[in-house]
Amino acid sequence: MIFRVGLGLLLFVSIVSLLPFSIAAQTNKDDRVLGESGLPLPRFVAISENMANVRRGPGEDYPLLYQYRRQGLPLEVVAEYGQWRQVRDHEGSEGWMHARLLRGGRHAIIRQAANALPLRNAPAAGAGVVALLQSGAVARLKECADNWCEIEAQNYRGWLQRDHLWGVYRFERLD
Repeated sequence: MIFRVGLGLLLFVSIVSLLPFSIAAQTNKDDRVLGESGLPLPRFVAISENMANVRRGPGEDYPLLYQYRRQGLPLEVVAEYGQWRQVRDHEGSEGWMHARLLRGGRHAIIRQAANALPLRNAPAAGAGVVALLQSGAVARLKECADNWCEIEAQNYRGWLQRDHLWGVYRFERLD
């Protein structure tokens, strides 16, 4: 009897593994998994409010871990559960946030650098400097192609190398 149950389980697992896909494992064109919302995981979003609570789990009954107080701060959504999103910030801290506190508008944070980084007027290392950006500054992403992203930070608009930004993946092309 135990042998039959084991064989039945093995047969079930074999059949399931032959299925072409499941809802949880659907992927989009860049091979990221699609979450319950139908959007890719992981993905970047921004905080839509001036104050946003982060909880230990996906629900208001879970304890509050901390609170963000910066609208536009980029976060990475790494999981979904109903209307809750598990998010990660640029320092690696994780928690759960209600989806209504997030928006799809793209922002990025200037990565840690020894010196201020030049914001250029064209996507080229030798292009003119529009402004100097400090680590930790938040910028709105306008477009990204190849190794450069056009951003807007504190009323300055220009180009910064993609490697200096947290909030955009290497494979992404933003238009």
